[in-house]
Amino acid sequence: MTSVKSIYEYINTFAPFETAMSFDNVGILIGDKNAKDDKILVALDATKAVIDEAVRKNIKIIVTHHPVIFNPIKLLSSDSIPYLAAKYGISIISAHTNLDIAENGVNDTLALSIGVNIQKRFVEDCTLYGELDREMSCREFAESIKNSLGLKGLRFTDTGKNIRKITVSCGAGGECVFSAAKNGCDAIVTGEIKHHLINFANDNNIAVFDLGHFQSEDMIIPLLVKKLNEQFPDTEFEQAESDSDSILYLA
Repeated sequence: MTSVKSIYEYINTFAPFETAMSFDNVGILIGDKNAKDDKILVALDATKAVIDEAVRKNIKIIVTHHPVIFNPIKLLSSDSIPYLAAKYGISIISAHTNLDIAENGVNDTLALSIGVNIQKRFVEDCTLYGELDREMSCREFAESIKNSLGLKGLRFTDTGKNIRKITVSCGAGGECVFSAAKNGCDAIVTGEIKHHLINFANDNNIAVFDLGHFQSEDMIIPLLVKKLNEQFPDTEFEQAESDSDSILYLA
């Protein structure tokens, strides 16, 4: 069996919790650091479906990417995730921006998965800069991303020119379009970007590839499961079956 504390300490070796962005909330966010279990769920989000899965499987520890508690709690309703986790004695560890910026973390994994060779990491912006092996048209790169990640769909803009220099920022990384402009990048790949930032990108000839938040980060979960299973061979870590993208894509 493996304890919450042991999992926390191991994650801290490759994605130090102290490196999380100042706005973030990471670490052991619910439960008992001394709690132990021989079967543990790993998910991008601690949704109600994931909590239900843990209860159904009698699992008492969940590791998530997104913080189960992000903003200060002003109301604890009986159907809220923190309440349900506490009710069923489930401890939750969340590794968010510390895992995003870590070597072989979310940004690195996303970049390498779509053929971006990493040149420099900007940990203060939770982003990285890299280059493709060759120039591609915007549409060609969009199709390549879709195929490489097995996406249902994605949004992108077309500057009408070939691209090679890429900024990658998983999740809600649209603000990193300014970093992309500063570093002379041809494109930004992210999970969320607002309309006015797309306009900025268009004005600066930067192509935008918006994968969707879930789709830009979910590839880290099976890798994290593998890493945890290797470190704790007497415990079974498994990716939550119920952890899925709620966005539908109409072809």
